[in-house]
Amino acid sequence: MLSKLNPRSFIVAHFETFKDYSTGKISRSEVLLFLLLPLVLAVIHVVYFTISEAVISIVVSAASIVAGLMLNLMVLLYTLVVSNKANAKVYSNFDKFKLICRETLATVAFSVLLCVLLVVGALMCLTDSKIFYYFGWLVMVYSGVAVLFCLLIILKRSYLLIDFDFVEVP
Repeated sequence: MLSKLNPRSFIVAHFETFKDYSTGKISRSEVLLFLLLPLVLAVIHVVYFTISEAVISIVVSAASIVAGLMLNLMVLLYTLVVSNKANAKVYSNFDKFKLICRETLATVAFSVLLCVLLVVGALMCLTDSKIFYYFGWLVMVYSGVAVLFCLLIILKRSYLLIDFDFVEVP
């Protein structure tokens, strides 16, 4: 039962979307960019800035709203794929459409997980323990920056889905 609660599958699926389609291999530069840049920005933020309880409250509210919107987007993607399944044999590039939907879904699921981490990190900042405070702050900023990157990826893929041209089988 607990194995069904493991988010590993959609974390792996998200990082598999960082693919160089010309070679078919994972783009290490994209993975490093999406892992290291948020970490560097989080460390810089913890060292040079301060946060207040008001900011933490706003972050928790914003992350909750973004998580809810991402869950709605997941339902929309599911509806999009199911409503177009009948067209699989009619269009020659339906597999490409499915791939974009699958990649978008993986990134949306990863974004929801990041929003949960963002809320947990923000709530850790409200403790009296300095270790939990700074760790929570680091997690909060890292997750926030990573969510912003994911939103940019989702925006690009949503545009590709909206602008997608199906090619009929001759």
